Amino acid sequence: MVIHRLAETPELNNALLVGSAVLFSLLSIWFVLGISSLLLRQGIRASGIKSLASLGEGIYKQGRLLAAVLSIPIVLAGIGVLGYALWQGADLQPWFESTLQELTPDMLKALGRGAVLVVLMLIGFYTLQRSGRRVMARLEQKMRERQLPESQRIHVEKLLEILPSVINFALAHSVVQLALPALGLPGPIEWLVSTLLYILLLVTGGRALVFLLYFMSERLVSSWEDKSKGTRLEEYYAALRRLLPVGQKSLEAITYISVATLIVRKFQTLEPVAPYGPILIRVVSMFLAASVLVELSRVLLFRLLGSSTTISTSTDDVLRRRQTFVSLLQSIIKYVIYFCVGMMVLSDLGVDPTPILAGAGIVGLTVGLGAQTIVQDLLNGVFLLFEDQILNGDYIRIGETEGVVEEITPRVTRIRDRFGRLHIMRNGEIKNVINYSRGWTLAVVEMSVAYESNLKQALQVITESSSRLPGLLPGKVIETPMVMGIETIDESCLRIRIETKVSPGCHYEVKRVLHMLLVESFNANNLEIPYPKSVEIPAPELLEAEQNKAA
Repeated sequence: MVIHRLAETPELNNALLVGSAVLFSLLSIWFVLGISSLLLRQGIRASGIKSLASLGEGIYKQGRLLAAVLSIPIVLAGIGVLGYALWQGADLQPWFESTLQELTPDMLKALGRGAVLVVLMLIGFYTLQRSGRRVMARLEQKMRERQLPESQRIHVEKLLEILPSVINFALAHSVVQLALPALGLPGPIEWLVSTLLYILLLVTGGRALVFLLYFMSERLVSSWEDKSKGTRLEEYYAALRRLLPVGQKSLEAITYISVATLIVRKFQTLEPVAPYGPILIRVVSMFLAASVLVELSRVLLFRLLGSSTTISTSTDDVLRRRQTFVSLLQSIIKYVIYFCVGMMVLSDLGVDPTPILAGAGIVGLTVGLGAQTIVQDLLNGVFLLFEDQILNGDYIRIGETEGVVEEITPRVTRIRDRFGRLHIMRNGEIKNVINYSRGWTLAVVEMSVAYESNLKQALQVITESSSRLPGLLPGKVIETPMVMGIETIDESCLRIRIETKVSPGCHYEVKRVLHMLLVESFNANNLEIPYPKSVEIPAPELLEAEQNKAA
């Protein structure tokens, strides 16, 4: 290839040739390093992964720094070559011509074809990207027109935020896969570019799929709830609503495990780890299925055994006894289901569960002999239930603990007292139970009457006030309160005892209302309610002085 002389004198021609070569080298370096690092930074930004944002900025800065560092020796080399040519008085024209002759026409055609292909690839990418933007704009407009609930709208916004990145990476990956064979790049570079785009596409696509699954599950369960209202399936869909967060987290885990498995399969050195991906997916799926079975069995047992509509003539005690046994059966079924799933998981992980099951009997016997308190708690819990001593919802007293029974398990009983404190008692510690929820209880009130008051009038006022109590608390006061008479003769007052037969668990409320009625009635009838008094007796000298002064 012949290069036309750029100047008449050899010195000026050498300067122009060396300057052109240096400029071309600098442009090539800055184009390769600067553009590649810029594209990589933009790709990481488009992925929406905030944890990689700092990495993208660091790569971009390092690319520019490397280009600047490489520019210095190129410029120095150009100055050195030009200085050497001036010192020797040499003409560099023949050397440049011989160097360019090594470039064959086929090489130039390949470079031209590659450049044209790159330009066409960029044009096609940006054309498809603009089409994708128009589609995204229409999709966003349609979603805004719909009045979505807050829980669904959040996931839609996140999906629409990351969806353009997914489209960009999908287009870039498709265009690059078509263009790389025609460019004829070295194998490592071709693998690096395609793998990088493949990983970014999988990561962003996985995140978009997670948001889509969140939105679809929320919408599906909501539509099922709306359709099932007033039907027999309403309780089952309510159970699915409670399981929705667990299901969404499980689907998210399955999606990310699938993405990680696909990425691992791209690297030959990590190929032995790839089979664990499907195993983890099966494990997560089995625990999700177990959660669904537990919740559905809970609802099914309650509908079959615990629903008050199954036996309309049942008394309150029968229904509460039934509900107590239902909760116990639900706990047993939950443990059985999770135990079976655990054995299946061990089998999937390559662990034979047969020796574990065989050794469980021996271990259980050993633990049973060593942990006698646990066995005692379990046996006492069984007797508490089958002897009908306490039920869920009973108001009981055990030693110094008094409150409502919230839950009975085979080993412990949970009691909530009047101050909101939760007492957890081992069933083996329950010795003497006072149950206030069986039949009726007595609310006992003692009213103090001063010695100076008219006793007959006080008894009449107490009787009239107590007779108003059943009308104020219907259903809680079973019979009209009875004034039993003088219970105690104290040093400063007489104590009148009033007994009231009340419904289970209502004695505190009845006593408070009766106290209020008695206080109001005594004040209205000018009857004194005794309270501690003190009498001050002055000294004899002071008393005599006051008498003289008065005289």
